Amino acid sequence: MIVFFAIITIAAIFRQQAFLSYVFFDETFVNIKMIFTIPIFILWVYDMIIWSKHDKHVGRFFLIFFLLGIYGPFYFRRIVKNGWQK
Repeated sequence: MIVFFAIITIAAIFRQQAFLSYVFFDETFVNIKMIFTIPIFILWVYDMIIWSKHDKHVGRFFLIFFLLGIYGPFYFRRIVKNGWQK
């Protein structure tokens, strides 16, 4: 996901309209993005549930909520390390 955002940012900086129109409007690419989004959304919901039951640290809540695809895997490591998954 981070690589995807980096590529889009670079394409926007260099004004590569053909690439940007492919990324945002091509039906096949949109479907692929949807498939990759589903596990990220499931992990985000799981992280939010575990946070509400065990963590209660407001700073980590904002990180989970606003950086959902980026901070989620790191927070999942914290969940496993602390044994909160049960």
